[in-house]
Amino acid sequence: MENKNNHLQKNSSKELRTFVNNTVTLYNTTLKVRDFEPDNKIFWSKTRMTLAKCSLMLGSKVAPTDEEYFLLKETLIKSFKDFSPEEISDAFDKLVAGKLGLDVDKYGKVTVAYLGQILIAYRDYRNKELAQELKNKPKQVVIPTQEEREKIRAEFLENCLIKPYQEIDKIGFFKVDNKTASMLFGLFRRAGLVEVSNSDGEKYEKLAIQDLKNDAKNDFNSHKPMQKFFEGLQGVNTGNDVAMDKKITERCCGLYMIDQIEKLHKNKRDIKIIAKQL
Repeated sequence: MENKNNHLQKNSSKELRTFVNNTVTLYNTTLKVRDFEPDNKIFWSKTRMTLAKCSLMLGSKVAPTDEEYFLLKETLIKSFKDFSPEEISDAFDKLVAGKLGLDVDKYGKVTVAYLGQILIAYRDYRNKELAQELKNKPKQVVIPTQEEREKIRAEFLENCLIKPYQEIDKIGFFKVDNKTASMLFGLFRRAGLVEVSNSDGEKYEKLAIQDLKNDAKNDFNSHKPMQKFFEGLQGVNTGNDVAMDKKITERCCGLYMIDQIEKLHKNKRDIKIIAKQL
């Protein structure tokens, strides 16, 4: 008797795991609308049967007509290419179980508008499940070899320093994002190629803050970005906003680095020779 109970318990826990992982597993293992041509008879017959089953689940005694199915198929191809028939079926299972958080009539024929509502809600549900799966996945720590490190470093310098430097004549300025400029600034500083005085540091910090303020001001919806900017600035002043402090530091380093690069370019310095010193 005890063995039988244990067996039932194992089966129950297995079923529970299958149900919990069902959405993620279906997404990872099933072929989607995008994988088939519109004239693939086997796939679309399967999809039509799925839609007919979903209609029955909703209490409809009649499956979608040819005309209705044509519109449903067109909608799937246009807006829901990331779905498989199995996921459509799962979406209606979740709807009936009240897991999609949709306040819709759960009875009647599957129409285009109804199908759209269900699949949009299911996509949100699926995205949350996928995000949770990714979060729970054990992180793999990969330690690169010395050769790989050197290759990464060479590619970074080539793509983020040498190429943009060589293109200044073409585009008129050194094109690099703040985070990358901040990393380059760190490399230049460690290599002893730049020194920043206290007065320069203050100057570029002010410029960085003004630059961020201008970004917030030019935002399409300017009220909230400006409000967030000033709240962030206040947080930095009280030591409570690390994210804003990092933004200011990155922008500050970026502005300083761009000035340094333009000086090097003006003095016709060979950037490849400089890169070797980093």
